Amino acid sequence: MVRPDYFNNYENLPEYYDTMYLDGFEPWQIWAASMKKQKRLYKEAQEAEKPVNVHITSEVKIKK
Repeated sequence: MVRPDYFNNYENLPEYYDTMYLDGFEPWQIWAASMKKQKRLYKEAQEAEKPVNVHITSEVKIKK
């Protein structure tokens, strides 16, 4: 297996879950699993013809 195959082989990764880092996955694997889950959710929304809702939460802390 050459290097690009190693980094583009996402089929062996599970979908993203919150405690992946505790199971020993590396950061790039967690990112790839997250992208895999987002793509699946996007395709399901497109097939169901539902609008895609994005919820972003932001927090600002001001130090005195």
